[in-house]
Amino acid sequence: MLTEEQVRVWREQGAFTMQLPDDIVESVLDWLSQNLTLEHIDPSYLDFGSAGRQFEFPTKIEPLDDLVLNEQLIAAVQQLLGTDDIRLLQADLWPKVGVEQDQHDAQSNTDQRMHMDYGNNTVLHPDWDQPAAVAAIIYYDEGAETAGGTAFVPRQGVDDPVYQPPFIHMPGYAGKPFFNDRKTVEDWFEANDAEAYALRQSLYAREQTVAFTPGTILFYRHDIWHRGTPLLPGKLRRVHNLGWKRADARGLSIWNEGWARQSYTGHVESIIGRATPLQRSLLDFPLPGDDYWTEARLDNVEARFSFYGFDARPYRDALQQRG
Repeated sequence: MLTEEQVRVWREQGAFTMQLPDDIVESVLDWLSQNLTLEHIDPSYLDFGSAGRQFEFPTKIEPLDDLVLNEQLIAAVQQLLGTDDIRLLQADLWPKVGVEQDQHDAQSNTDQRMHMDYGNNTVLHPDWDQPAAVAAIIYYDEGAETAGGTAFVPRQGVDDPVYQPPFIHMPGYAGKPFFNDRKTVEDWFEANDAEAYALRQSLYAREQTVAFTPGTILFYRHDIWHRGTPLLPGKLRRVHNLGWKRADARGLSIWNEGWARQSYTGHVESIIGRATPLQRSLLDFPLPGDDYWTEARLDNVEARFSFYGFDARPYRDALQQRG
């Protein structure tokens, strides 16, 4: 799905955008046009993510859940991370409504501070030369009408002064108080940390803003500087935030609640039933041929999910080949 140049840019500079094929996003766009318009949104909700976590995977909404497990997206992440063995970390569709400037406060998500995402995704510190995770934002609206494009700062080589570890010059890191609003954050750094303030001002001077249309995706890293920018007042922007990791990555946390938590009602089970082996593997369901599988384990899993359409044949065939 990705070109060698796109993979190179992501690994060296930290982010790139592209347009997804229509078949990946068209069913989501159809659902959004009927079910998530301005009349469905509480304009007072200004936090990150869907209110009440209602659109976190698994959502019980088939177009949204099927997009999260889309095999073309999986293939793209496999290319970026250089491994076929990856896991899902995050999937949440959320609406953001533009507000007037006087509605911003210190923790508002409206005009974000410059930051990196690794802090609330891992208990460790990222290593630029060995990226362990991929993040993405899929945009479902016209940026020319809504504004609100994500701003990011491409890394300019190993000597780039704003990309010298440790990455701690931001709120919520290394004992600094956490604020979300850009002005509040920069006022604090100006008063308390002149060196970090100067670095951060250079980030705003260098930022590039995503110009998006429905189906634009931004692939980025947890250790790239970026931020959310304001929408035009009264406008609605809907995006999917996604994240994946290498299966062998240490320290990374799943952002959503556990995938199996909504079992018992048939929805999670139906996802397992209709998914391909590759799609299931994103949820840590072992692939055919994995050492996990024995005849007894496969019999038991088949008994649990056959009602929902689970096809055990690829797993049984791999068992037989393994002998």
